[in-house]
Amino acid sequence: MNAGTTFDTKKDAELWLARQRTELADGILRPKALASDVTFRDYAARWIEERRNSRGEPLRPATRALYERYLDLHVMPILGDRRVAGLMKDDMRAWYRQLSPSRPTNRARVYALVRAILRTAVEDDDLLTANPLVIRGAGQSPSSRDKTVASAEQVDELAGLVPDRLGLAIKLGAWCSLRIGEVLELRRADVTPHAIAVSRAVTFVRGEPIVGAPKTRAGTRTVHVPPHLAGEIRAHLLAHTNEGPDGLLFPLYPGQDRHMHRRTLGGYVSGAVAKSSLPRGFSFHTLRHSGLTWAGQAGATVAELQNRAGHTTPTIVARYQHATDERDAAIAAAMSAKAAPPARPTATA
Repeated sequence: MNAGTTFDTKKDAELWLARQRTELADGILRPKALASDVTFRDYAARWIEERRNSRGEPLRPATRALYERYLDLHVMPILGDRRVAGLMKDDMRAWYRQLSPSRPTNRARVYALVRAILRTAVEDDDLLTANPLVIRGAGQSPSSRDKTVASAEQVDELAGLVPDRLGLAIKLGAWCSLRIGEVLELRRADVTPHAIAVSRAVTFVRGEPIVGAPKTRAGTRTVHVPPHLAGEIRAHLLAHTNEGPDGLLFPLYPGQDRHMHRRTLGGYVSGAVAKSSLPRGFSFHTLRHSGLTWAGQAGATVAELQNRAGHTTPTIVARYQHATDERDAAIAAAMSAKAAPPARPTATA
């Protein structure tokens, strides 16, 4: 029986051994766990290799690279050489405390990843009887995205502050609620002045583009273009899109069959935001928030918003619905209109 760690005194070691024997006798500790010497480092590597997404497919390269970075930076220096079967709640709480609270979103994501790995160790591999990583609220993080809903005029303003060849990208992000990876993979054959066929997206792993299916199964969709954009799409196809059906709409450089990195487009957007009436922190993704809010205000149902956005659940759609001051004022006025008109004072003799 190997504890996977050292003890300060012989008495501490004997207490640990006695506790393991008791748990084994009571059926709390599983014999397989006692026999396993697999370290968290090796187990996590195997977990990433064998993990499947909702489609039953291996993890996408970008997701895999993200998980590996989280583990290398935040987990392996402390837990990498520990036996999975020997991890206890105190160990996991001590590990969690060293995650920087100044980065709450990062902290929550790392926590969720490690918890998922340990859940597999419990449910599939019998290495643990219960998940030792249980910290209430640790998997939740405050949204770090700006919730500003841009006006149509602000979207036009922003589009006018980026290079001409990227103005349409801004408008498609807003009016068609496309994700940045979907926009950067658009090709001539995908686009007409009236509709956009979304069937692929581009992600980047170590700077290299990886083209695959959209983020979710629902992401494969046809998005109808608001009619006022038809002329701008025709003009962009003539002036800025590479030749041939596979020509990228927004290549890194005009005439080159090379994807623009999402950070490059994000940099153009950030620079334009700094010169605009929009608040700092407004991003390309916030354009998607704005477009879905406009669609909701235009009367789209939850199911219609879900289809337009390529979301799998109504719950996710709700995250993108934001009230505006103007809309709230209109609602208040409509409510007031239902009130009975005040009675006129009667004339006195």
